[in-house]
Amino acid sequence: MSAPIESNSPTPAELRQALVEKLRRDGVLRDEAVERALCAVPRHLFLPDVPLEAAYSDNAILTHEEDGVPISSASQPAIVAIMLQQLGIEPGMRVLEIGAGTGYNAALLAELTGPTGHVTTVDIGEEIAAEARAHLDAAGYGRVRVVAADGAAGWPDDAPYDRIELTVGATDVTPAWYEQLAEGGLLALPLWLGMSDASVAFRKRGGALHSESLAPCGFMRLRGAEKSGMQWISLGNGLSLGSDDAERLAGPIKTLLAAHPRRKLHFMTDPSLIHWLGLRGLRLVVLGPDAHRRSFVRPRIRYGVYAEGADGPSLSIFAARLPMLVSFGGREAERQIVVAAEQWQATRRIPLEQWRITAWPHDTDTEPPPLQAGAYRQVRRHFTYDIACDVAVEA
Repeated sequence: MSAPIESNSPTPAELRQALVEKLRRDGVLRDEAVERALCAVPRHLFLPDVPLEAAYSDNAILTHEEDGVPISSASQPAIVAIMLQQLGIEPGMRVLEIGAGTGYNAALLAELTGPTGHVTTVDIGEEIAAEARAHLDAAGYGRVRVVAADGAAGWPDDAPYDRIELTVGATDVTPAWYEQLAEGGLLALPLWLGMSDASVAFRKRGGALHSESLAPCGFMRLRGAEKSGMQWISLGNGLSLGSDDAERLAGPIKTLLAAHPRRKLHFMTDPSLIHWLGLRGLRLVVLGPDAHRRSFVRPRIRYGVYAEGADGPSLSIFAARLPMLVSFGGREAERQIVVAAEQWQATRRIPLEQWRITAWPHDTDTEPPPLQAGAYRQVRRHFTYDIACDVAVEA
């Protein structure tokens, strides 16, 4: 009788441990409870059609598309860990998740809340919710409640919640999430800040939401009644325009791009500058390849500002690889970037993590106080957002 052939392939447990060690080395993973949850939940069971080693890579994995547009994915483990740490979940808590996806994050929430806790996860896609239910059952997390519904309305049956987490990007906090969150509870969501998301952990206190931490992130957009305003419009020649006003801007920007550009040396941008521009209400746009040329791994894209001034419409774009602004048409967009970037430089390029956001609901008697010096205010459909940092900057 021949001896069994030994395999050198790592086991799921070994791959899981290797992923956790990587997150710890990268400085992402700092909480012991979250680490234990990541070690316990078999991510590969939530990605049954994905090769084992890919399932345990620190990458987001696309799982569903609609008309060629990604609508659901397994989030990157690093941002999963960051958001779970922002939430500070304890055993026995009641947690609502908006965006069930594969069910993996709900399983982690179940590990953190323990047998005395309660986890409800909601997804607008019936097929996605059904798959999440099957994955959770296969992995031994039958106690998680899975609901197929529009997450914008939350899930009042199990409210109030100690924690609410969105694993989809949102432009605004909905009244339902605010109402269903217990006083003193935490809401963590990828909040749209002009042209990129930030994972913001808000504490509900005294008639408002007060941020306790922010972290850069990127997520699929919320669908349904409160879907994000971000649009992609083809400009032709394989190029697309991304903006929350893309339909209106596509014609003017296509015309501007056909003109001869001006080039101006500038310091190299980074994500904190993009956030800075967006928080100041500039009309940010992004240029990238058409949808059929994009994959879930984000290609190199270029951010810019569109503006209308006395000398007509204008567009100024950060060059992809050089410390340079490329401008078209009038000079207002270029001027706006230069002024805002000088302010950003004056703050010593303060990172996003040091910003503070207070969100004031519109449908209550609580009025936002006068805006502090150096802060900025954004009024959205349901909430007004006051955004400030600890470094004084001249407006």
